[in-house]
Amino acid sequence: MRRVSLDEATVDLLRGRHEKCAEVLALAGATLDREHLVLSAADLRRLRDPSSVTRRYKRLAEKLGLDSHLHELRHYSATELLTAGVDLRTVAGRLGHGDGTTTLRHYAAWVATADQQAATVVSARLPRPSGR
Repeated sequence: MRRVSLDEATVDLLRGRHEKCAEVLALAGATLDREHLVLSAADLRRLRDPSSVTRRYKRLAEKLGLDSHLHELRHYSATELLTAGVDLRTVAGRLGHGDGTTTLRHYAAWVATADQQAATVVSARLPRPSGR
């Protein structure tokens, strides 16, 4: 188990889901308590089957005309974080990796724009002959 920070928009979505679940339970004369799982199956007491989430994602991707699988979001997230300058240790921690080796080997895709930026940085630090 690990903890990760969430942005304000995601927290707002989760709060909205929490409120909706509370409303549904109130209609049935029940209250939402700490035992309920707001991202669960219909009864709010069982974890959602991971395969159902995968199937829902696949249907959505097909509807949008995307050739994508749910697990690819993990690769995408790691790559985007690394190219945005988030340090390797933080990215590895969010993914649950003990060190950055696994993160770099499996989740950091080659990004041409980041490579171009690296070339620019190196070039700017090289001494130049005078007159050039």
